Amino acid sequence: MSYRAPYKGIKVLDISQGFAGPYCAGLFAMYGADVTKVEPPEGDWIRHIGTTYGNHTALSIVANRAKHSICLNLKKDLSRELVLEMAREADLMVESFRPGVAKRLGVGYEAVKAVNPKIIYVAVSGFGQNGPYADRPGSDTVIQSFSGLCSVNRGSDGAPHRVGTLIPDTTTGVYAFQAACAALAGRHDEDEGLLIDANLSQTLGAFMAPKIIEYHLEGGAPRILNAPAGSYETADGYVGLALVKEPQFKSICECLGVPELVDDPRYANFETRAQHMDTLGPIIAERFKQQPSAHWVKLFREHDILADKIYDFGDWLADEHVIETNMAPMVNFPTIGALPFPTIPGMFPDAAGSGEMPPAELGADGRDILKAMGKTEDDIARLLDAGALTLPQREAAA
Repeated sequence: MSYRAPYKGIKVLDISQGFAGPYCAGLFAMYGADVTKVEPPEGDWIRHIGTTYGNHTALSIVANRAKHSICLNLKKDLSRELVLEMAREADLMVESFRPGVAKRLGVGYEAVKAVNPKIIYVAVSGFGQNGPYADRPGSDTVIQSFSGLCSVNRGSDGAPHRVGTLIPDTTTGVYAFQAACAALAGRHDEDEGLLIDANLSQTLGAFMAPKIIEYHLEGGAPRILNAPAGSYETADGYVGLALVKEPQFKSICECLGVPELVDDPRYANFETRAQHMDTLGPIIAERFKQQPSAHWVKLFREHDILADKIYDFGDWLADEHVIETNMAPMVNFPTIGALPFPTIPGMFPDAAGSGEMPPAELGADGRDILKAMGKTEDDIARLLDAGALTLPQREAAA
């Protein structure tokens, strides 16, 4: 083990699909674990969400780096037997079926624990393994809506909106990884393994804990924080403005050319400004529109005010700080081409930005995985004939 590959020697069996479960297992792979990804013959459904590049999408590229893929049909007895055989040697297993499905397929926690008593088993779902909503599907939009995230993301139209990236799935993947890491660290003094219920709805509750607590303590929808912080349209784009100390409001008013607002009792402090944003907001918004974003950002920075241009991803990739600190090095994957791959905080940038950890190609490692398990060519042929195994055409013909 090393800082670069702290989970080298750890075996992870990933039978999950989508983004949350695969991302959890993918983080282990990025940190050196040996991750075997079991997919259905048509592949993990995340390979088909968005534009495809070979047998990948942007989502599957991120979730499946450094894994080894085998395609098994879990509706076949031979495939289930193989999964249990792989689970016997695994330290960690990840699945993302609806609650009860893994059990019906014969690869649930109890079945796996019977062959590997110390398995750390991560079950990813929308609403958890128990409770009245356990059987509900939990998509990104559903969980953003259910959790209250949309309610605190209101647009200029006043309506709640979903955030345009996979917040529930990504955070669930990270929280599940965190829980599994803790379990691996603590298992040495335990007699048996652990079932980790990693669900999207609980994750968003933890992620938004301060807002939920604030809602309770405020007796309902909390007041606007740090008014007039927010996003404002400029002559050529948008600027995000923040303030955390009362004196900053005076500086903002002076920069915007409306110093008279400072002495207005309606805008005396954070609380009163929050109560009168219906009058304060339009005044500030109108001033912002008179100059381009660069003008305001430069002026605010000179006066130690927290503000920045609202970037799109192209702006971010082209920013000198992002480039200088190598936040998104170009990585060349043989079947996909070159692309910017944002690095993970704390990970060695030269490792994360290397092409040595390509995303798993659909089923490409099936034969090698089976041979490493001691399977013969006759065994592989039997699995193919039974429809339990699918290999890429070139591999099947080998």
